[in-house]
Amino acid sequence: MSIPLAKLVIVALFIVGCCYSITFLTIDKVMAQGSEVNIKNNDDDENNKLQVISNINLQNISKKGFLKVVGVINGEDFIKNIPLDKVKDSTKKLKVTFSMNKDNEINSAHKPDEFFVCAYHVKNPNNIKSVSFDKQNGDATIDYFDCNEGDIQSTTSPTKASLFKAKSQVYNKTAAYYNMYSKPKVVSFATLANDTTKTSNEVSNIKKDTAISGNKDSSNKPVQVKIIVPMEDKKNAKKIKIMAMLKGQVKSAMIDVQKEFDKIGGYTIERTFAFDTNTDIGPIQIGDRYHACAVSEDLRPPEGSECEKRVIKSFDKINELYVR
Repeated sequence: MSIPLAKLVIVALFIVGCCYSITFLTIDKVMAQGSEVNIKNNDDDENNKLQVISNINLQNISKKGFLKVVGVINGEDFIKNIPLDKVKDSTKKLKVTFSMNKDNEINSAHKPDEFFVCAYHVKNPNNIKSVSFDKQNGDATIDYFDCNEGDIQSTTSPTKASLFKAKSQVYNKTAAYYNMYSKPKVVSFATLANDTTKTSNEVSNIKKDTAISGNKDSSNKPVQVKIIVPMEDKKNAKKIKIMAMLKGQVKSAMIDVQKEFDKIGGYTIERTFAFDTNTDIGPIQIGDRYHACAVSEDLRPPEGSECEKRVIKSFDKINELYVR
């Protein structure tokens, strides 16, 4: 039985010198035969194929909800929801194959071009409200994820990138950062006023400090990520694609490099992306990991695709990441 291809809808906002695109993907709830899933672009050419295989360890994953698998490879993005209720309880590994053309409008894949793949476990898709970092316990909606940034090893045979390996520290680093730096729950003023250990002046001062700091509900405020690409060593580049992924959302910008140089009067290209705080797999949290890639044939040597990652540190300030 064949798998219906995902329907890809690209919304583009054209600006002078570049094109921003937001990728939305609707997925038919159909599982591949056995424990294999194939994700490929509609224009995939069998004679010009590049493949990355992600072996997903399911031994510590409950067969509830779905896995949201995301990849940015060779300047292309892939998103697929994989329902876990279609996977047998005895299945210990899921093989996900990303297929695309070696050559596209921005790059011709070679080793060691960089890429990344991520998987998010959504245990209760009908009740996505908040994130808990209590690993695989309780009723948390999305309490487990993993990412793998790697290099293309070959353009004639698949490159492998494992997810949810026992030794992976990706989730642990995010959980640690969240526990250390996320803001504590806000105590209501009514509760403070009724606290006999606090004077009326103390309560008043707390209210004043809160108002000054602008500590108000910002649950719908976009999370901003700035991707910085130094190009001092690539002054003759013609075009470049900047891509960023946060919490399963992928955004990108195609840039005319020479026009950008003229516009900014320098050789460092920057793009800021605003990501929706509330996603289909839960809200973005402090400590959430985000990735970015700069892709262009003009960047080599050494690589036509260079990627980096970092964690979200602020909702109020722009989070910056240098890609080169």
